[in-house]
Amino acid sequence: MQYVIRRAAESDADALAALARQTFIDTYLELNDPQDVRQHCDQAFGLAQQLAEICDPHYVVLLQFHADELIGFAQVAHKPQPACITQEKAIALYRYYLKKNWHGKGAALPLLAAAEQAAIESGADYLWLGMWKHNQRAAAFYRKAGFAHVGVTTYQFGPNLEIDDVFLKRIG
Repeated sequence: MQYVIRRAAESDADALAALARQTFIDTYLELNDPQDVRQHCDQAFGLAQQLAEICDPHYVVLLQFHADELIGFAQVAHKPQPACITQEKAIALYRYYLKKNWHGKGAALPLLAAAEQAAIESGADYLWLGMWKHNQRAAAFYRKAGFAHVGVTTYQFGPNLEIDDVFLKRIG
């Protein structure tokens, strides 16, 4: 299949907000309190937030299309590193989501390759990410894509302090 992956523009903020909200709900609603999921989506994936991230020079926001359908997105961002990331020139794969019906169809690797290229162009030698410890499907994908588990960090989600696994990959 052929995919188009490009950097997001301000005019993409509404579509990105809708996709981000839906992919987060599809990924996390089943194992979490629905109110916590809705509240997180309102805070993290609203139109204003997505527009701000698209315009922020510390973010690279990538959109993935098949034909005219927006099917995925990735964000590479300069974020504070957890203590287990000691490498210099490391940047976060802050968000990385595909629509649920595109899982297992070969769309994930091209989007990851584009995110890695964006990280390299941002001056990074390493790409790191934090991932909810209960998302074993994602963990298997990241390991297959060359990431190594290097530690854990915490993430505030609703009233709960969750444990995230941290993965790291040398790029470039």
